[in-house]
Amino acid sequence: MISVNKEQTKKIGEIVKTLEFRPSFYERDFIQIDSPLKMAMHFYAVGICHQTYVLANPKLNLFGWDFMEYGFLDMLINAPNLLIASELVKLSNQELIEKIKPFFAEDHLPEKCTLDTLEERAHLWLNMAQGLVMHFDGKIENLFLQSDWQKTQNAESLYKLLRVFEAYSDPLQKKSGVFLKLIADANLVNLDQLTHVIPIMDYHMQRVLLRTGCVEVNDKSLKEKLQNRKPISNDEPLRKACIEAMDIIAKTAHYHPFKMNDVFYTLGRSCCNEATLCRTHSCEKSPCTLTRAVYLETHESCIFQEICKGATDDDYHQYWQPQIQTHFY
Repeated sequence: MISVNKEQTKKIGEIVKTLEFRPSFYERDFIQIDSPLKMAMHFYAVGICHQTYVLANPKLNLFGWDFMEYGFLDMLINAPNLLIASELVKLSNQELIEKIKPFFAEDHLPEKCTLDTLEERAHLWLNMAQGLVMHFDGKIENLFLQSDWQKTQNAESLYKLLRVFEAYSDPLQKKSGVFLKLIADANLVNLDQLTHVIPIMDYHMQRVLLRTGCVEVNDKSLKEKLQNRKPISNDEPLRKACIEAMDIIAKTAHYHPFKMNDVFYTLGRSCCNEATLCRTHSCEKSPCTLTRAVYLETHESCIFQEICKGATDDDYHQYWQPQIQTHFY
């Protein structure tokens, strides 16, 4: 049904190899702020971040994850109890919802909150706090102390403990990967020698891999559903193929698998979304999120345009990410 075009993925990897990452991308406040609650902030933020299509603060030009970072930084400074497990477990779902609404709203007005599915997200948030209290004395840092990851240097040593939390229970470890990447970027842990890392895979990245032709869909029914944005019941085979493709790209480019998130996620958000840079000659976001992550001399065309199948072939250009209800990504 689904296959990886290894030749195409290697071509994409050769382009990624030429990219240079901007240090400033890793110097933003969400990563660099000095606080004993910084790891907890990353833990809760990643845990509730999925399907954030409507999360936005147009007044500040912040959308999706960018607004999530802004809201959690605001919370860290002005409502730190929302990041302390022993305080969170005292709250009901509804009490937590009312407390977090202002942080994801223009002008801190709760009625303007754009974070949707609040009941689900609050449930995951409280489940994380409960899990920390039950298993790790209320602190996410203790998960790393209890794990044998430094001895094994195997990512599974961390994944298996993170799966205790419902928010991090994805068998393909998307949120776990994002969390580990963030705390490594923040120099809270050193994961340079970690092995068996599963590349991060979200819907923006799946869309890019389908359009570029790195992943081929050979089943007519599934292809029609993806191209016409129809619901599917199981996205795991597609995500597994995308993860395999991303692993090949990372190895070809000689970059850590987590680093691929800073290319394909940022590109998918700006250059290859509803509108595509290859067809419209402009990015969907301003500034383009890819140009915030990597140095580009010019950005009049997509970095993959010369070899991307979707740039010239409408059949590939029509691909969209799987439409599925999930909190995994």
